Amino acid sequence: MGWSDKIREMDRNQVFDKLEGLRGALIRMFIIVAVFSVVSFFFWKDALHFLQKPLGLPLIMYSLPEAFLTSLRVSLFMGIFLAAPFIFNGLWGALSPLLPSFPPRYSFMIVLWATVLFYGGTFFCYFLVLPVGINFLVTYGSESLKPMIGLSKYLTFAIGLSFAFGVIFELPLIMLILGRVGLVGYQVLARNRKYALLINSILSAILTPTPDAYTMLLMMVPMQILYEVSIWLVKIFGKKKIPEPEIP
Repeated sequence: MGWSDKIREMDRNQVFDKLEGLRGALIRMFIIVAVFSVVSFFFWKDALHFLQKPLGLPLIMYSLPEAFLTSLRVSLFMGIFLAAPFIFNGLWGALSPLLPSFPPRYSFMIVLWATVLFYGGTFFCYFLVLPVGINFLVTYGSESLKPMIGLSKYLTFAIGLSFAFGVIFELPLIMLILGRVGLVGYQVLARNRKYALLINSILSAILTPTPDAYTMLLMMVPMQILYEVSIWLVKIFGKKKIPEPEIP
């Protein structure tokens, strides 16, 4: 029985049970994030210093409460970042009953790879994309045009871009899951490669901090590589179509 058939056979009570399970998972994830955020509050200055390293410049406060609000934002960011394995575990625990192609023994590996890909994407952004993008933007300064970077603006930029890369790096795993339940086939992915390249180019132009081609490539190339990896994963591990019996 496929994923769509299982959904259709669910009665209203079963649907409500699944939604209640998802609600419970979301509540638990919220509590875990809150706990990690409270703990991170005691280290928010260290976290801010770490986020500031790619910039290499002092940050400017433009209002009195900005430092306090920044401490809350950084703590929340760290809470979500540290709670990522628990978030993925909760999401998978709520969604896995709807995915008959994934036995429970695969749950640990799926959560593990979701965590590794997310952290890999954020660190790829932090160590490569942010320094290159910031260096490009700062070079537009001159003797009469000195950079004065606002604290809130920089945090929005750095944290938002890092999380964007973390989510983008989940693409192979998402495609693998969709392929296992029969919603995506590798033939369709391979046939639409050129459209994927176009979409990746547009997303890179929107999400990257600078308009130069080099910085865009830093996002576009990994996205396209991840798409190609997704094709092969779906081809190898995706749901195999059962051939229809021939009518004599």
